[in-house]
Amino acid sequence: MIHWKNARQLLTASALSLLYSGSALSTEAVLIGGGYNVHGSQGQIELNVKWVQSILETQNITVDTYFTDGDEPGADVHYVVVPEQGQSRTEPLARVFYDWVLENRRYREHSVPNVLGSTRRNELEPKLRDIIERTDDQDLLLVYNGHGSQSMTTPDRVTLNLWDDTTLTARELHEMLEPRTAPFRFVFTQCYSGGFHRLAYKESQKGLELNSTPRCGFTAESAYRLAEGCSASIDTDDYRDYTTYFFAALAGEDRNGQATSHNPDANKDGITTLREAHLYTLEQAVSTDLSRSTSEDYLDQWQPWYLRWLPSPAILPDNEYSRMFAQLASQYEIDTPVGTAAVDTAAGAAPAAIRQKLALNDQQQQATIEQRHLLENQIGRKQIELQLALMQHWPELMGPYTGAYQTLASNGSLLLIADQISQMPDYSSLVEAQTQFADLDLELLEQERLGTQLHKLIRLRQLALLKQQISEYGSNQEQLDYHSLVACEDTPLTP
Repeated sequence: MIHWKNARQLLTASALSLLYSGSALSTEAVLIGGGYNVHGSQGQIELNVKWVQSILETQNITVDTYFTDGDEPGADVHYVVVPEQGQSRTEPLARVFYDWVLENRRYREHSVPNVLGSTRRNELEPKLRDIIERTDDQDLLLVYNGHGSQSMTTPDRVTLNLWDDTTLTARELHEMLEPRTAPFRFVFTQCYSGGFHRLAYKESQKGLELNSTPRCGFTAESAYRLAEGCSASIDTDDYRDYTTYFFAALAGEDRNGQATSHNPDANKDGITTLREAHLYTLEQAVSTDLSRSTSEDYLDQWQPWYLRWLPSPAILPDNEYSRMFAQLASQYEIDTPVGTAAVDTAAGAAPAAIRQKLALNDQQQQATIEQRHLLENQIGRKQIELQLALMQHWPELMGPYTGAYQTLASNGSLLLIADQISQMPDYSSLVEAQTQFADLDLELLEQERLGTQLHKLIRLRQLALLKQQISEYGSNQEQLDYHSLVACEDTPLTP
């Protein structure tokens, strides 16, 4: 027998799903990307924007693209090159004089097609306002791929970091959306992007009351954590950011044309919705991102304080989050008693096992950080010793922006000096220390990714319980609001 409350919820959810999926509205997309200046405009962001643009256009969606300085001439992207044949001749100079990170960095003008303008705040804002007003008879999707800054006050003050070091806060975007009556969705992949879930609420600063117009979206992170995905590398095999997984789910294949690891179409209806792409990403991404959706943010905001003190249930409720929890727990060898169903995972033993693994991971991260610190000091001392020895013979090296230094560069002496550096007895030990430091950076990244997976387990368990709690303790309006957000999210790119 179905309890009347559960029956009403099912009817409400079904009706809302039909409302959104049956919408006759077409979709227009705004794609904003790039850094706040050339030093913060990595090649990965450019590739992400081009890839997302192609996916949206394949879906016959009109895409308005804004990137860095628009089509103005001049470098606005940096990337990393790998020397084709061994080390470059200037590498020894770069290693000794602190510029090793910049040795293989190059700058160029972006190659994003069909860019309509820059992302400078004073140029972008009026165009956004016009699009918001002009598309009020359409669904509007806003995708941002760039950088963001944290708020020290309220979550709605997190920012999109735009060209020429300008910004747009979640609160300001909330104000821009006020006149809109048609649905609005977003995908934000920057650091601290979770603050933009405030767009869904009537007031951006507080409260659970939703805006009267459907607004929902997906973010790479919370309002308090950094996101992965700001590499200057152009090796797309290394990308693990939110964009990489989310849009691969929507496209059915990654940016290299390889099919996704499994079918993201959870209900097997032949269409992958935005929510299904998010859940696929939440389950499959092995990165430092702990992504979230607006409906998940709503559950966080909703939970009354007293429900946090309820004893843990013996078995998790049967929903999508508990199923992901069971799958991920098995993958990371979390010992959890399992009942007759895959979701019948004991909720008591698992958290203790996760916390134990987290404590060990934290210890390993701290040990790696301490190793890096010691090695960094060692590298600094070796560099200074080599610099002093070199400047005894070539005092011009003391002033890299002087005329004397320019003379060294123009007559070829710099290359001869670089060759001699490579023969110095202490140079090989410097190279070895710098290589070890780079290896420790990668080791720390992998440890941080593992830590995020363990935190994800805690997060999935929490969401599984919250979804059950709102069905039992939420008011009629709160349940309706939650299901309306899920319905808003559970729509395809094109209605």
